Amino acid sequence: MNPEKIKEDFPIFRERPEISYLDNAATSQKPDAVIEAIENFYRKNNSNVGRGLYDLANDATQAYERSREKVAEFIGAGTEEIIFIRNTTEAQNLVSETLEFEGDIVLSEMAHHSEQLPWREKAKKEERSITYLSTVEGKISLEDAEKKIDSTTGLIAVSHISNVFGAVNPVEEIIEIAHENEAKVILDCAQSVPHLNLDVKNLDADFITFSGHKMLGPTGIGVLYSKKEHLESMRPYQVGGGMVKSVEKESVRYKDPPHRFEAGTPNITGAVGLKAAIKYLEDLSMEKVERHSREIAQKITEGLKDIEEIEVISPEESIMVSFYSERVHSHDLAEVLNQGDVAVRAGNHCAQPQHIDLDLAGTIRASPYIYNTEEDVNKLLDSVREAQNIF
Repeated sequence: MNPEKIKEDFPIFRERPEISYLDNAATSQKPDAVIEAIENFYRKNNSNVGRGLYDLANDATQAYERSREKVAEFIGAGTEEIIFIRNTTEAQNLVSETLEFEGDIVLSEMAHHSEQLPWREKAKKEERSITYLSTVEGKISLEDAEKKIDSTTGLIAVSHISNVFGAVNPVEEIIEIAHENEAKVILDCAQSVPHLNLDVKNLDADFITFSGHKMLGPTGIGVLYSKKEHLESMRPYQVGGGMVKSVEKESVRYKDPPHRFEAGTPNITGAVGLKAAIKYLEDLSMEKVERHSREIAQKITEGLKDIEEIEVISPEESIMVSFYSERVHSHDLAEVLNQGDVAVRAGNHCAQPQHIDLDLAGTIRASPYIYNTEEDVNKLLDSVREAQNIF
């Protein structure tokens, strides 16, 4: 990995070379290859998909479906198991609204709001109970999972990697426990797919959700992976054009998955851009991507531990680093970092229950990616030291 060279592929760093962008867990920057793929589609292939019989419409449909094929290949799925949606949030809502199952729901204390609120709404409407798995040293407690996942459990929704702590949770073991109890598992992989070489067949989750914009792709495009047998029994999430075989006044026949779940005109260029983003990452190799993220996070952690009254809450092997100052509020600290041209996230990171449990008003999250350098690390550490001195 040569992050200095990689930065040359990103126009935002040519426009704003001074910025040290460490908010990749919120959204990543976009390389020329992704921007050009979107522009080229609009210039050369723009048409609606799945409807027109003319050559241009056929070319657009092929571009859209090739993007589905690329996503499926990237995570080891079948094309019929890949649904394009807007983001991880919509994917979680789609499953919670359409999946029928018996039993109660298990969530985690560290869950992102988008990962837990759809299931809390379902539990409320259908009078199901909810149990929360505790967090121990930045990871979901496997011991707690063994106690709380049982024959009364119907579904478990957990993060593969927490967007607060950045460590890989013991999801393989949790999935195994769930399936032993005939429960289904939906994994929030918004933070893991951009960094890890993920194979859904080996992982064996029933559903996986992630967003394109956190992995160099455009905003407004996300992915729901589902085992084929679940999709075949699930009703449509939205209805309208493009997802029907036939409509009569008294009846309607819906298309087979995945198109059954893609009502209306989809985000065609979002899918095209996501395909280009995946190719960019594959050309680097996901093993190198993961290693680089961990190395930069480790350097940040080591540097922060040398600064008085700074507490790191992320485990050592994390791909991101969350920390707080015993002296400075996280929002004030983030503003000092901003004045030093360092972009980080401050607050509860859409995980308020976890921060309440930790008795923290907020934390700073530094989340590196492929273009972050040791210079970015040093700028972050210098700005943290400056904030400590100011306050």
